[in-house]
Amino acid sequence: MKESLVKTLLFDFFDGKTTSIQRKLIEEWLSDPSNQETYYRYLDEWESAHPQFSPDQDKAMRNFQTIVTGQNPDKLSVSGGNTSAGYFGINTWLRLAAAASVVLVSFLLFRKQIMYKSLQSVMGKTVSYQLSEGTRVVLNSNSTLLVPRFGFGNSTREVFLDGEAEFKVTHTDHNDRFVVKMDDGYEIEVLGTEFVAFSRERGKRVFLKQGKVKLKLPEGKQLYMKPGNLFVSDRNGTFKVSEPKDSRPYVAWKEQTFYFDNTLLSDVAVQIREQFDVEIRIPDTLLASRRIAGIYKAHQADDLLQILSELMQIEITQKEDYIELSTPKLP
Repeated sequence: MKESLVKTLLFDFFDGKTTSIQRKLIEEWLSDPSNQETYYRYLDEWESAHPQFSPDQDKAMRNFQTIVTGQNPDKLSVSGGNTSAGYFGINTWLRLAAAASVVLVSFLLFRKQIMYKSLQSVMGKTVSYQLSEGTRVVLNSNSTLLVPRFGFGNSTREVFLDGEAEFKVTHTDHNDRFVVKMDDGYEIEVLGTEFVAFSRERGKRVFLKQGKVKLKLPEGKQLYMKPGNLFVSDRNGTFKVSEPKDSRPYVAWKEQTFYFDNTLLSDVAVQIREQFDVEIRIPDTLLASRRIAGIYKAHQADDLLQILSELMQIEITQKEDYIELSTPKLP
């Protein structure tokens, strides 16, 4: 858009005069990071020309001094070498400025906690939620979903996922986007669809059951997924998209089931930590590289550890703050 058109459109937006189509146009324009500086420049210009109120600074200062000192400010004297009142005023303003800075920094640091409420799952169990606009979410164990505390906006439904969840997104009459934000710059954008998203320290994963998904990746990259697609990214950002023949490994957790397909024991230990918040250590690298296959139901960490002990003939030792897996010593 031309600079003059951008300015006119943004000023109408700040005045609350734009239509839904115009707001959508602005939103798409803002998706380009290079336009954000222009947006804030025009916002500053508009706010300067449209002050929300004109304060009486002298009156406000007199009222403030009355509250602080308990005296009529007209009777305070800063002449004749008595500078205590002036000194007190300077210190007071400095303290107020410091307090305001603390409040501002606190808001910036905890903005997400203030603007969003947390939906969580109980350790070792899944839990279901229905969001305000109808979307259904099933959270895996040890997972958190942040949703707007005061409801979704007019054109975008935005949530934050830490962990794993299945989404059945409701398609709204106004075609509002549903956005799932994950750590490290990953973002899922849909209108109405079903998918499973995984966002933990070891990487990201998205399995699309039906519908369409636009996946935003770090550094501005994007890709589109179709039903049956599986996106997997490791912690280094390396990713691939495939079409697995068997979807059970990505949805088995809904039945509190572990699906292992020639899985390394070290990876099994990571899954136990993610699911049950139990730290597993395997000092023996040969044991850590052993593999296991099968489908196993486990409601708690001990259930799965017992299965591993019997199937792989390994020793399980409870340490102070972790569990150690080892090969039994020969007599």
